[in-house]
Amino acid sequence: MSQAKIIINVSEETHSHSNGLSGTFVVLGKKAGEDCAMLVVMPTPEIQDIGDQRKTVHWPKPSLIARDVVGLTSDAAAHTAGSTGSKEKWGLLLCESEPDVPKELLAAYEEEIAFLNDNPPDHKTRQDKATGARVMVNVEPVEVTEKKIALSARVQELKQKFEKECRKLVQKSEIQKAKENLAREDARLVAEGDTIWAGPEAGRANINEIHKRACRRLGQERPWCYVPQSLWACPGCGTMIKENVITCGHCGAIFDEDPALYAKMTPKQKAMSLYPERYAESVPVGGQGKAKQS
Repeated sequence: MSQAKIIINVSEETHSHSNGLSGTFVVLGKKAGEDCAMLVVMPTPEIQDIGDQRKTVHWPKPSLIARDVVGLTSDAAAHTAGSTGSKEKWGLLLCESEPDVPKELLAAYEEEIAFLNDNPPDHKTRQDKATGARVMVNVEPVEVTEKKIALSARVQELKQKFEKECRKLVQKSEIQKAKENLAREDARLVAEGDTIWAGPEAGRANINEIHKRACRRLGQERPWCYVPQSLWACPGCGTMIKENVITCGHCGAIFDEDPALYAKMTPKQKAMSLYPERYAESVPVGGQGKAKQS
């Protein structure tokens, strides 16, 4: 039974790889809330021209295609993250698992290919009466078009089901390894950006978006990388401060409540909530004290 290979991506960036024979493979960036995005590389036919107007179909192993997508086939890659040619430094990783492709999916895929080969696109050029332009129109029978759509939908349905099962095969250790590779490269890029910034001012133009993305992924701030931040006004003194801070560095207010609740409080309630130490009960020696009056 044919086997597939799994490629994961722990960054938000999309990577594409094109092969003149096998086609284009796209590894999407992960979405919010996901540990990683995933591409399942399945057996893909390559149509090769062997001369004299003859062609042959070759089915390369998915492992070879997957290694090519991740950049592990070149000698420079040397199977090491961070080496020239390898995309592992960008957060991609070729997983160890090689799940078997369901026979039902292979059969649906081959049926679609056979039908498309037997029914190539049938178009004719006609002159548009309104504009006078020559346009291409589809003249193939309606039943052929509907059959193509149905076969494609069946393949996609089975493929999504298989990919859902493949996601369960991704190990946590593989995700962690991919994140470490990405963090290592991000740290190198940030250090490179710092070096460029510290050099001649004319050279600062060499700090590109790749350096800035690495800086943002690490959550760091640099003079050469603007990181937009959401600010809100301190309900005590009005100073603009960052979200999720505990105290105001200007007036010393302590935020124990949701920011929206402060707008509903009376001035006295707000003051006692923001500055509890100012309104704490004083306890004199030898007796109970009364609340400190403002």
